[in-house]
Amino acid sequence: MQILTKNWNKIDPLRIDSYIKTGGYESLRKAIREMTPEKIIEEVKKSGLRGRGGAGFPTGDKWDLAAKTPAKEKYFICNLDESEPGVYKDRTIAEKNPHQIIEGLLIGATAIGAKKAFIYINGYYRKQNEILEIALEQARGKEFIGRSMLGSAIDIEVDIFQGAGAYICGEETALINSVEGNRGEPRLKPPYPPVAGLFGKPTIVNNAETLANVPFIIKRGAKTYSQIGVSGSPGTKLFVLEGAVKKQGIFEAPLGTTAQELIYNSLYGGGMASGKDFLFAQIGGASGRLVTAGKLDQPLAYGAGEYNLGCGSIFVADKSTDLKNLLFSWADFFHRESCGKCVPCREGTYRLWEIAKRIKKNEILKRDKENIEDILWTLSNTTFCPLGNFAAIAWSDAMKMFGKEIFG
Repeated sequence: MQILTKNWNKIDPLRIDSYIKTGGYESLRKAIREMTPEKIIEEVKKSGLRGRGGAGFPTGDKWDLAAKTPAKEKYFICNLDESEPGVYKDRTIAEKNPHQIIEGLLIGATAIGAKKAFIYINGYYRKQNEILEIALEQARGKEFIGRSMLGSAIDIEVDIFQGAGAYICGEETALINSVEGNRGEPRLKPPYPPVAGLFGKPTIVNNAETLANVPFIIKRGAKTYSQIGVSGSPGTKLFVLEGAVKKQGIFEAPLGTTAQELIYNSLYGGGMASGKDFLFAQIGGASGRLVTAGKLDQPLAYGAGEYNLGCGSIFVADKSTDLKNLLFSWADFFHRESCGKCVPCREGTYRLWEIAKRIKKNEILKRDKENIEDILWTLSNTTFCPLGNFAAIAWSDAMKMFGKEIFG
């Protein structure tokens, strides 16, 4: 079953008519003319759709909270920040089928009663930004956006907001701060955005891939969607497969598919590249766990299994991988992307980066091994937001699995 990639390379992303010919905007029309906001939310809740940005929170529950929070103004934001290394699924949806994201966004805004919506896009995605600008203008021309949408009493305007490409702005409260013109750093929760978000108003922030699922749910029904994937985590997922495999790229597969299948099945990765021997797979991006060959058969789903699926990225390392250089790349990324709001993360990622530089140069000090243990514990347990914990996950696994090779 293909939900997200079905029409990739079949439609012209610069022509709205090619999207409409495939049934595009029929779901929005149905949501506006045949369903109440409550019915839309109920359908999404029954579908079991969970956020595809990493956390996997039930989408319908999130919408329901915002819808039931009384306020004259509400906002809906599509999160297209996607700043993690090796992850490019959201920008690809925007490039291949931008109206799928826009339609999902408009249905969501209708459901919670928001008259203003934003697409928060990484400022480095210039091509995708241009495609989305054209798509929005064409959607306005067809009365899918703006005043009296499709002849109804619903008014929704959509604007694009370009972020500065900060990884931390993938976190919803940091993203909201950025839109408000403040520093991109996370807020203390509660209150949560569906209650008090942008400018203190109820706000939903959903990942672009999450929203791209919504038109299918409204058109085909929650029951059909819920039967795809696995119980508690239905639907399909875009997996980004990189590293020492025969076929790299984006693959759509039902949730519950194993890393073993994604790496070795001919429909996906097709096995290890010629001359490469499997070492480990990192699941979930730079912040993901390291998975050995004996544990690749666990189902990849939200809220299940030992490993957090996260954004759905899988990096396959082979036995020729330079572990010291890999450690440095992880430390360098999180040190650079720490917002600096809290001391444990600001100092912890910096100290880890310093040690990583010495490891890379084979200039490791005696005290470094002891210090690493303290730093990783601090990052895992004391930082204000999850970024510190993310910075420690892969390092902790690497220390356990390859400590002797790393320290000699």
